[in-house]
Amino acid sequence: MSPKEKSIHAVSLLKEAILEVINQHPEGVGNSDIARSLNLESDFEGSQKNYLSWSIIGLLVNEGKVKYKKIGQRKLYFTD
Repeated sequence: MSPKEKSIHAVSLLKEAILEVINQHPEGVGNSDIARSLNLESDFEGSQKNYLSWSIIGLLVNEGKVKYKKIGQRKLYFTD
């Protein structure tokens, strides 16, 4: 399997995992909670950004598989 094929497969698995977490929270769930539950929290120079989970969530939103609502400064992600 080429590096690109591995990457495509990994992104597919991450999408599935994130969708499973979101489906467990019909009221909606935030990115930080998703990252924490999947042990994907980033820590670069002491800063918590969680860009990996956020990027995958963005792909799912663009595909129409995930929706979000903004409550204050927070975005909650959910499926239909």
